[in-house]
Amino acid sequence: MFKIIAIICAVSYSGHVLDCTRMEETDRRTFHTYEACIEESGYKHKQLADILTRPEFSEEFFTLKVYCEQLKDSI
Repeated sequence: MFKIIAIICAVSYSGHVLDCTRMEETDRRTFHTYEACIEESGYKHKQLADILTRPEFSEEFFTLKVYCEQLKDSI
């Protein structure tokens, strides 16, 4: 079983990472296969990237990483 993880980092104008936040979906959605998780993580990446490029965030810089992580109890 796999879950989607997103990490968003705020970056200063000089390129220094100021703060990072690790997020998991609140609905605890899981996927039986890595391939299904990767497909959904692509949609999640686009959704988050669209939010971070809104005008209210135009003065800020972010990095975004969305990936799949295997649940520890399914190893």
